[in-house]
Amino acid sequence: MEKITRFSYKLLLTGLGLLLVLTGWGTGSSHAEAASSTITNGTDWKDTSGNPIQANSGNILKVGSTYYWYGEHAVSGKFDKVNVYTSTDLKNWTFGHSILTKSSAAELASSKIERPKVIYNKATGKYVMWAHYENGSDYSLARVAVATSDTPDGDFTYMGSFRPLDYESRDMTVFVDTDNQAYLITASRQNNGGANNSMAIFKLNSEYTAVSSFVGWVFEGAYREAPAVVKKGSTYYLFTSQASGWYPNQGSYATASSMTGSWSALSPFGDPSAYATQIHSIATISGSTGTSYIYMGDRWNPLNLSDHKFIWLPLTLNDSARTASLNWYSSWNIDSATGQVTLPALTNHALGKPATAVSAAGSSPASNANDGNAQSSWAASSASWSAWWQVDLGASKKISEVNISWFMYKGSEAYYKYKIEYSNDGVNYTTIDRTSNTTYGFTSDAVSFTARYVRINMVNAVLHNNPNNWYTPTLHEVRLMGN
Repeated sequence: MEKITRFSYKLLLTGLGLLLVLTGWGTGSSHAEAASSTITNGTDWKDTSGNPIQANSGNILKVGSTYYWYGEHAVSGKFDKVNVYTSTDLKNWTFGHSILTKSSAAELASSKIERPKVIYNKATGKYVMWAHYENGSDYSLARVAVATSDTPDGDFTYMGSFRPLDYESRDMTVFVDTDNQAYLITASRQNNGGANNSMAIFKLNSEYTAVSSFVGWVFEGAYREAPAVVKKGSTYYLFTSQASGWYPNQGSYATASSMTGSWSALSPFGDPSAYATQIHSIATISGSTGTSYIYMGDRWNPLNLSDHKFIWLPLTLNDSARTASLNWYSSWNIDSATGQVTLPALTNHALGKPATAVSAAGSSPASNANDGNAQSSWAASSASWSAWWQVDLGASKKISEVNISWFMYKGSEAYYKYKIEYSNDGVNYTTIDRTSNTTYGFTSDAVSFTARYVRINMVNAVLHNNPNNWYTPTLHEVRLMGN
C-alpha cells in the first residue's frame, strides 16, 4: 500500500509538470526547503537506514522537490542491480527501489551494466535509462542498454542492448539539451584503432530510446573515456578521463558552442589523478539565489573494487574564459534550497613558502611542489630512493590536513609509501607513518599538529604492473591545511 501511494504521488507530480534541473537535463527550477548540508569525502556513505549506498557511476535527477540518485551495484564484477535513492537536501539519502536487476531480463542474468544514466522525456512522460552493456566475462560486446519507466523510481522495463549504428560503445553518458534534443556520448573505436581510441557523439530519437544519427568524432586517437556533459549558458563542457582501467588519471575537458562541435582542445582539471577519482556526472543545483555545479566521481580501489568511495566536489565554470577548475575539499557545504556552496575556512600554509629537497632536477625545483599549481612538479635529480621534500612555514602553524598530489605515469601507476615528519626547530622531528598507504594518485591525511617545518619522506613507490620501482621521486603538490 505504501508503494502504491508513493507512485500515485509521483504521477500527480508528473501531471503538474516535472522540473528537472540537474546535469542540464531539463529546464526550470524547484527549491527544496533544506538547510545547508555537509558533504564529506573519503568516507563510506550510508543511507538513512545505515546501509552502504550502492549507486556507482550514475546520475541525479530532480523531480519536484525530490532528488533521485541512480547508480549500479556489482557483485564479483558482475551486474546485480541499478538502485535509486531519494533526498531533499543532497545529504540524507533514503533507499527507494532496485529499478533494474539481473532478473529483469534474460541477458542481464550474467552481464555487466555500468554507468547507468536516467533522463526524462517531456514528450512521452517516460524515464529512460541508458547504460554500458557487456557480457559477464569480458568487454568484447561494447554495447549500450536501454530501459524505460513511467515513474522515476518504478521497475524499469528492459528494452535490450545493441551497438549504436553498429559502432562500439563502452563508457558513455546521455545528455538532454535545452531544446529537448538528446545525445549519446560514448567511448568508441575509430577505423582500425584500439578500443576506446576515440569518442563518438550520436543524436537520440524523439523517444530517447534509440540512436537516430551519428554526429561525429571527438578526441580522435586520444583514448578518452568516462564522459560527462554540462551546459552553462551557451557553453557546453565535456569532461572525460584517460583510459587506464581502474587506476586514476588526469581528467580533462573541452568546450563547444554546440553539441555537434567543434570542440576545443583538451585542458586538464584538478590534479594529475583528478584527486584519485574518475568522473561519472555533473549535477547542476539551481536554487533561490544561485546555481552551483557538483563534480560527481568514483574513487576506485584497483586492489579491491568493492572498496569504493563517492567523491563530490564543487566545480567552478568560468563563463567568459570557458574554463573549469576543481579543487579538493575533504568536506564542504551545499544548500539545495539556495543553490549556494560554502567552502571550509582553511588556509594552505605551505603555499609559496621556501621549499627544499634531497635533490632537484634542473627544470623541477622544490618550489614547484607548493606553488598552487598541481600541473607542475618537483622531481629529484635521480631515481634513488628514499627521498625527501620539505617546506619551511616561517613560523609554527597548526595543521589539520595534509593533501598530496603524487606523480602518476599512465600504464605504470604507483602508490607511494611515505612518512609525514614535522618539527619546530628543524632538528627534532615527529613522524606520522603512512608506509601502509595503497591509495594511488592523491592522499588526504587528517592530522593535528603544530610545526614550522614539514617534511614528506618518500620511502618507496609500488608499481602495480612492474615489480621494480623505476620511478623518480616526484611530487606535484603538497597542501598543508589549517586555521
